[in-house]
Amino acid sequence: MSQVLGKPQLQGEDGGDDEEEDELVGLAGYEDGPGSSDAELDSGPEEGVLDLSDPFSTEVKPRILLMGLRRSGKSSIQKVVFHKMSPSETLFLESTNKICREDVSNSSFVNFQIWDFPGQIDFFDPTFDYEMIFRGTGALIFVIDSQDDYMEALARLHLTVTRAYKVNTDINFEVFIHKVDGLSDDHKIETQRDIHQRANDDLADAGLEKIHLSFYLTSIYDHSIFEAFSKVVQKLIPQLPTLENLLNIFISNSGIEKAFLFDVVSKIYIATDSTPVDMQTYELCCDMIDVVIDISCIYGLKEDGAGAPYDKESTAIIKLNNTTVLYLKEVTKFLALVCFVREESFERKGLIDYNFHCFRKAIHEVFEVRMKMVKSRKVQSRLRKKKGATPNGTPRMLL
Repeated sequence: MSQVLGKPQLQGEDGGDDEEEDELVGLAGYEDGPGSSDAELDSGPEEGVLDLSDPFSTEVKPRILLMGLRRSGKSSIQKVVFHKMSPSETLFLESTNKICREDVSNSSFVNFQIWDFPGQIDFFDPTFDYEMIFRGTGALIFVIDSQDDYMEALARLHLTVTRAYKVNTDINFEVFIHKVDGLSDDHKIETQRDIHQRANDDLADAGLEKIHLSFYLTSIYDHSIFEAFSKVVQKLIPQLPTLENLLNIFISNSGIEKAFLFDVVSKIYIATDSTPVDMQTYELCCDMIDVVIDISCIYGLKEDGAGAPYDKESTAIIKLNNTTVLYLKEVTKFLALVCFVREESFERKGLIDYNFHCFRKAIHEVFEVRMKMVKSRKVQSRLRKKKGATPNGTPRMLL
């Protein structure tokens, strides 16, 4: 039996609270990230960029490190997921020869840095401070080319993981078994089993059984890379349990079968309810977001090109031929809720919309709490820096 989630404090029938929503932190206060930028390790701190020596900055914007051997597909993954490059175009990418850094600031939940490390650089060379690299890192993604001999890659994986774990025990270690599009289903399973076994055996031999490695079969030619990145990013979101709980309450009271909270820009889902995720379901959601954005870009903009293809009025309904309805609603200017609903349940659309209004209001409240925490930590970081230096920039020395 469907229920109403709870009565929100509305300011008007329809548009009464729209002006209030624009004022919410996370809507008006967030803009697109600065895009990609290349930086060597010795580059100085910039505005909005992590200061590696700052313990507070890592809490605000964690780092994801992309590592692996040359030509394993690291840069292609980054371009496809975060720059909308088509997989065929990645064939013409030049090999990365320096550390590339990109800020991802699509919303207050999807907010991190990606560091793409060239495969030919030995960052354990004495000239590199690998402790500085791994300090404050949230996740380390090691990419292995499944179509190549991966013995050397496994050796590098073991060296990287063991060194990183000594510096930072909180790092999430993720292994992307990449380029599986050229393998048969049986070969995929066998390759994953072999890599999983060898990697964990190497850790066990070194007495490091406590290190947990997560393995994913990925390819840029399907949605597997987006799903894998979604699971990596979710581990870096401290509000994930709250978001999952809100989604569980929403679907149980609205007669909805499955719901995803998507980052529209990257098509990473930052949260879903507790029911299992089906790959085909996820692919349908990604395709729906593409359809909505494409159609909005064609028909939703004004004649002079003003406006945005995705805003607070964005909504879409797609009815499938299996009595299932796909329902998309805007949550913030970067987040969308995509639901799977049976046709008979969708007849109570008014109830679903009311419960969605309650859900969106709760999401905004989580945004506000998150942004207050971020601002507070930034203030602490600035105060700590001021205490450590005189006005002319000279470090204080104790006498």
